[in-house]
Amino acid sequence: MQGGRKVRPYQGKACKAMIASLIRSVVHEITSAFNPGEWIALVSKLKQTNRHMLLVTLRNLLPQLLLYYVALSPFVAAPLYNMMLFHPTMTGPFGAHKIIGTKIENVFFNSTNGVQLHGWYLQAANSKHSKHVVLVSHGNGGNLTNRIPLIAMLLRDGVSVFTYDYQGYGRSAGSPSVEKMCEDGDAAFDWLISEKGYADHDVVVFGESLGTGVACQIAARRHVAGIILQSPYTSIVDLARQKILWLRLYPAALFPQQQLNNAQILSQPHAPLLLVHGMKDRLIPFSHSEEIYHLAVPPKTFIQLPDAGHNDMYDINFDQYNSAVRQFLTALPEPHLNSAR
Repeated sequence: MQGGRKVRPYQGKACKAMIASLIRSVVHEITSAFNPGEWIALVSKLKQTNRHMLLVTLRNLLPQLLLYYVALSPFVAAPLYNMMLFHPTMTGPFGAHKIIGTKIENVFFNSTNGVQLHGWYLQAANSKHSKHVVLVSHGNGGNLTNRIPLIAMLLRDGVSVFTYDYQGYGRSAGSPSVEKMCEDGDAAFDWLISEKGYADHDVVVFGESLGTGVACQIAARRHVAGIILQSPYTSIVDLARQKILWLRLYPAALFPQQQLNNAQILSQPHAPLLLVHGMKDRLIPFSHSEEIYHLAVPPKTFIQLPDAGHNDMYDINFDQYNSAVRQFLTALPEPHLNSAR
C-alpha cells in the first residue's frame, strides 16, 4: 500500500520502461555526436545543399556540439572520468597477520586533506643489513591486499615495505581522485618519516601502473633513494587521450591539476631509476616506457619483459623481473640508520 492506494503491477512496469527509455535516449544523444557514421551522413547531406543551407545547418548544430564539448570536458565531467579510472575494492584478506613470516603492522593515518587512510608496514627480518624501505603506490584496481605477491618479493629482497590504500580503496575512507591520490602519497611518505624515523634518502618509491604518477610526484619533491616504476605512462593526459579519443579535443589546462607527467619529471635530475614494462601490455602500451626511458636523464635502467602483459608479471618473466629489482636495490648506496627507528 502507498498513500492508501494499491500500486498496480502494470504501473510499476510502465515506470521502469519510461526510465529505461529515457536512459537510452540520453546515451544515444551523447554517443551520436561522436559516431563516425553520423558525421559521414551529415557531410554527405551537406554536399548536396547550397551555401545558405550549409550555414543554417551549422548554426543549428554548433550549440549542440558546444553543449557536448562542455559537458564531457575533463573539468565538468570529472566524476564520470573518475568512475572510468578508479576501480577500488573493499574486500580482501585484511585479517592477515604475516607475509612470508614477516609481521604485518596495520597502520591508520590521515591524508593531507584529513581523510583517514589504511596501510600495511612490514619490517624486513634482515633490516639491520638493509636500511631502505620501499613505499608502494599501487595501481587503479583492487586494494593493498592484492599486492601480497609484490610485498613478498620485496621482503625476500631484504627491504622493509610500506603500502597503503588511496581514499575509497580497502579500509581507507573517502573517494578517489587524481588530486587526492597524490595527497595520499605525500601523507604515506610523511608517515614513514615521522612515525618510523626514516630519512628521505632511506625511501625507495615504487609505483605500479596508475601509482607510477604518485611515485614520480613524491620523487620530484623529496631526495629519495631510488625510483621503481612498473608499467608506467608518460603522463595521465597522454594515456587518457590515447584511450578516449574525444579527449584529444581538450587542452591540458582542462585536465586535473595534478597531471602526473612522469616523462617531464624524469627529464630532470632524479634518483636512480628502474623501469619495468611488459612488451605485451595492452592496458598501458610498452611505448610509454620507451618514451620515458628516451627522455629520462641518467641514472636509469630499463627492463623489458618480452612475454608479460600488464597484470601477469608474477606469473610470466617473474625471474627476470625479480632479478632486476633485487640488483637495483642492492646497488643503491646504503643510508645511515636513523636512531629514532
